[in-house]
Amino acid sequence: MRIRSISAVAAGLVVLAGCGGSVDPVETTLQEAALIRYVNAVSDTSALDFRFVDGSIEGSPQYANVPFRTFTAYQRARAGARNIRVFTNPVAYANDINVATQQHIDTTFTFEPNARYTIISYGFARATAAPRHRLVIIRDDLPTALTPTQVGVRTIHLAAGVGNVDVYVRTSETPAAIAGAPAAANVAPLAATAWLNLAPRPVGPLLYRWDITAPGSTVPIPLAVNTGLPGVVGTTAANPLAGFQVGRSLVTVLIVPPSVVGSRAPQTAAFLSATALFLPDLALDRTEP
Repeated sequence: MRIRSISAVAAGLVVLAGCGGSVDPVETTLQEAALIRYVNAVSDTSALDFRFVDGSIEGSPQYANVPFRTFTAYQRARAGARNIRVFTNPVAYANDINVATQQHIDTTFTFEPNARYTIISYGFARATAAPRHRLVIIRDDLPTALTPTQVGVRTIHLAAGVGNVDVYVRTSETPAAIAGAPAAANVAPLAATAWLNLAPRPVGPLLYRWDITAPGSTVPIPLAVNTGLPGVVGTTAANPLAGFQVGRSLVTVLIVPPSVVGSRAPQTAAFLSATALFLPDLALDRTEP
């Protein structure tokens, strides 16, 4: 007991000595970094974990328990060659160590400083299905010349197994017969369309609607969700949020597949058809004082 008491006093002295040190502010400089976000578009397995495993703590966002059809916000990642792995998240399996170590992806990618990237888990986890799960990394080179009367939008085809599609963008949420030319024709899986400039929609319930068809067809491929992301107009009390009702917004629309029936992916009605996800791409100019 005596030895423990002396040790405790000694420890206290060390703490007190530390408290007597300099309290001057320390200036830190953020290193140049890339901005990354992660999308889970794998339709036949449970939630995934995305990790940097190259020993760097700073600038290494870890995305845990990301379900199918979910995406993350942009975060800073240290630029340079980075080792990335994707695992099965073990929560749904009672944190079984054998599941926690199931590795889907092990790859290295070089991120450029000050660049933006969308990192997508794409394909199928099952060995019997094609294409197999892999990471698709898209550099997000965003338009810079938008005016307050424009909204920039692109569409990325991530619906593995659907084949090429025509993409229609319409100014009504009401289903209607397909007519006219598509906004983008014969879009292949993993392809991104060119950026399209749209007029901001009026504040209210009506947004832009996405429809997809087989190339040259006028029969829509069902989408469980095909409209969304209104955004919020900025005021002097709150900053704007990007969306179709806010000028100068940039939006990426992801077409993702239905869940594979009988797999660990969600099996509710909304997951039995392909769908569209709407991702805000840019933080708009501040409007609050």
